[in-house]
Amino acid sequence: MSVKAAFLPGRRASAFGLALAIGAMPFAADAQEAEANTETEERSEIVVLGTSNPIDRTLSSGPVTARMSQSSRSLEQDVLRAAGTYRLSDALELVSGFSQQNNRGGVLDNFAIRGFLGTPDGGAEYYVDGFVTNRGMAPPRDPATIERIEVLKGPAGAVFGDIDPGGRVNIVSKVPRFVPYAGVTATVGSFGTRRVEMDATGPLTDTLAARIVVAAEDSDGWRDTVTLQRRIVSPSLTWRPSDAVRLTYVGEVMRFDTPFDRGIPAVGDDANALPRSNYYGEPANGITRFRNDRHQLNGLAQLGQGWTVNGGVVWRTGSLKGFSADQSRIVGNSVWRQRRSRDFAVDDLAARIELAGQVGRHRLSIGLKGYRLRYGERWMRRNPTAAMPYAVDLYDPASSYGAVAAPLLPFTNNDERRWAVTLYVQDMWSVTDRLTLVGGARIDPYRQTIVNNTTGGVGRIVEEPVKFRAGARYAVDDHVSVHANWGESFLLNSGTGRTGEGFAPEEARGYEVGVAGRWDGLDVGITWFDIAKSNILTTDPVDAGFNAPVGRLDSRGIEADVSLRLARRWQVVANCSWLRARNDDTGFATTAVLGVPDHAGTLLVVHRLPVGAHIWQVSGGVAYVGDRAGSLDARPLVLPAYVKAKAAIEVPVTERLRVRLEADNLFDARYAASSYSRLWVFPGAPRTVRASVRVEL
Repeated sequence: MSVKAAFLPGRRASAFGLALAIGAMPFAADAQEAEANTETEERSEIVVLGTSNPIDRTLSSGPVTARMSQSSRSLEQDVLRAAGTYRLSDALELVSGFSQQNNRGGVLDNFAIRGFLGTPDGGAEYYVDGFVTNRGMAPPRDPATIERIEVLKGPAGAVFGDIDPGGRVNIVSKVPRFVPYAGVTATVGSFGTRRVEMDATGPLTDTLAARIVVAAEDSDGWRDTVTLQRRIVSPSLTWRPSDAVRLTYVGEVMRFDTPFDRGIPAVGDDANALPRSNYYGEPANGITRFRNDRHQLNGLAQLGQGWTVNGGVVWRTGSLKGFSADQSRIVGNSVWRQRRSRDFAVDDLAARIELAGQVGRHRLSIGLKGYRLRYGERWMRRNPTAAMPYAVDLYDPASSYGAVAAPLLPFTNNDERRWAVTLYVQDMWSVTDRLTLVGGARIDPYRQTIVNNTTGGVGRIVEEPVKFRAGARYAVDDHVSVHANWGESFLLNSGTGRTGEGFAPEEARGYEVGVAGRWDGLDVGITWFDIAKSNILTTDPVDAGFNAPVGRLDSRGIEADVSLRLARRWQVVANCSWLRARNDDTGFATTAVLGVPDHAGTLLVVHRLPVGAHIWQVSGGVAYVGDRAGSLDARPLVLPAYVKAKAAIEVPVTERLRVRLEADNLFDARYAASSYSRLWVFPGAPRTVRASVRVEL
């Protein structure tokens, strides 16, 4: 099939694309390849960090991913708690190949996988319960609702038919259980942090169970005047009328309020020259308010003879509103600022369905999925001038708060619409007891329209890309296996660039080869990868206020992950990676890739210590991140390498009462966590101490 794309007025989708879209959109859904009666056996294929809990297959990756993606990891709730994961970035440190990226003023989770970034504005796409949850935008995830995090690497790391040669992240929510449980956790910490979590679940009838998770957090913040208030309520229901049928509803209401914060500017070539607590925004601009609501329904039915049908539908709405003062330039000892207002809204409806089953030595699956996205951006801004610089002092911004900016002017007023459908087929063939092959193909008809409400211009792109993937796994013996995977992917880009035009989709192709070993208490994985992507959005080198696509970005490297358990008392999680990511777009002054280190590694040690009648838990960890590019100019700013440590102790006072004391950045290392440009460098948090009490009722 020929593939064509253009931003042309009046362009129409093909008859096939429109027919498929119209027929599929009301019913589109996807599911994973799993039979409920073999879940435990198949799940054991993927390396589990922590203690695995019961699995709702309608929310998780399937057995093909578990079998073929030997570099993937499942981060379970107990290891997430031991590591003190209050942010998504804390959790992703436990797996090789991840690096922090620009957090868009502190209002999103953003990361790079194997050297590949998400968009600077929207962040890297990730999944919650099998659906993309930040298409357009979404606030940072709250840890209270997380059951586990599936880190699915490489072309074999599929989430309901979606792959990326770099990898995918799927966060699995807490859902109802038919065994009663209730718990409350109260936390106090540095910088005036106060937090309460409540989690209760249990059966309502023999066939119906419910769960409610509620969390509230307030903090004065470690950055001057940058407070945080967030709330989340997540109710869920599971109906299990028989062993063959299960329906689960998950709801989520999130509120995330904080001043928009671009971090600190670098001084010369020093990203850490200024105090990390300095706030260069304007307190009078008030709070940026992020709202996000999600309603999701999933179902699984066993049809008999080894066949299942699995599907779901999700509706998500959200908004972000507020004002900010963003660093624009340094003039002498003053920081001139650009004033902005933001009014964004997203409405995302998606669905999926998949039929999967066993035919001889073949596990077959066919899936249909689709989504409809409405995303609106209303920006106003005003650049500083010599007459009205809207400035603060470089070294003491708090002493000069209160400057007045010129009136805001229209900047961006866009409405984006997307209609996308995916039809995919896949076969995992157990050729012998040791050799497994997998192959898959998908077609993705879509239409994307971006309307510039200021000029009346309309950009359209219509495509029907066809992508393939293939892989092989060979078990050398009962402990060691080798694997090779290859795949293609594409991803739609949002927004417009400096010229007002939309962006072509991001496309990728890559492969990985590796070896994995599994012994009693020990899991080891080593993987080499080589990936190329085109049309990746990053900071525009001409005007940092816009995004621009990189013509091509190449990343290759090697990753190693180790998990060790000793006598049920010790657990060690370690990883390291070497990768080299470079772009070859001559429009950029450097080949560097923003925020991606050549070297990184993490070590976490957890010890369970018998003391009297109870088991105390002591944990400690260290993370190393190498030098990274902090800007994309001819001589990029370097974010220096750093090492930070953490430690915690958890003491059971009674069988139902536990006390925990933890410290992050234990030795108070000074470091730059991420950046967007020389003017927007986000510093890492100082030493943070938290004490919590958990009561199980």
